[in-house]
Amino acid sequence: MTRDRSLLETVQTLLERTYRMQTGLVEVGRFVIGDAGYRCLYREIETVDSAGTIPGGGVGAKTLVRETPEGIRACIYYPDELIRCLESHPPQDGLRDANVDAFAALVEELDHLLFIAERARTDRPLTLFELELHANVSKHLVLARYLSGPGRPLDERRRVWLRYQLFHKGTYWDDDEATQSRYRDAARWALRLLEALPLLPRGGRIEFLRLFHKATAPAKLELIGGLAA
Repeated sequence: MTRDRSLLETVQTLLERTYRMQTGLVEVGRFVIGDAGYRCLYREIETVDSAGTIPGGGVGAKTLVRETPEGIRACIYYPDELIRCLESHPPQDGLRDANVDAFAALVEELDHLLFIAERARTDRPLTLFELELHANVSKHLVLARYLSGPGRPLDERRRVWLRYQLFHKGTYWDDDEATQSRYRDAARWALRLLEALPLLPRGGRIEFLRLFHKATAPAKLELIGGLAA
């Protein structure tokens, strides 16, 4: 008997299948830490700058990366509060105000980890802007699937709600203006892609996403510009 896959494993499979990612990561849960693990790494959690938060405060989910002589080392920090939120309001039972931020954070950081792992495996560079742009597209793709169900398009009401939650709330938790600017630019370019993607034939959308995924950061912007023209 095979065990049921976790939410994290399900989203990993969805992302890797969509983009044809070759990450080499198995048992992705081994790369996840909670509050205790984060404190162990950083001693005093309050002294570390946060990349974001979810309602209730505290340090938000983030991908932790360092370079070593043996190569890239990375893991994801998911706050205990975020996990409790998703356990209390499972996305599999529907997305709503109570869980959309937590689920978006889970998808974003997992997308970061998978993208970093693939680029490290293939020895290709990756910019912070490219990482954010890719995650913005991935968040919408995954959350739209959970809102509408497999193979069904979002209706207009749900599309408007989701894009507000992901792109228009204007909540940037980092105080650094350069970082905020990068977040805004990544969201703007991701929206251009997502608005133009439905204009492609259904069979061409997945191929475009795979081409987008493989492209360099400048080539990604060229692809989006050509698609939106």
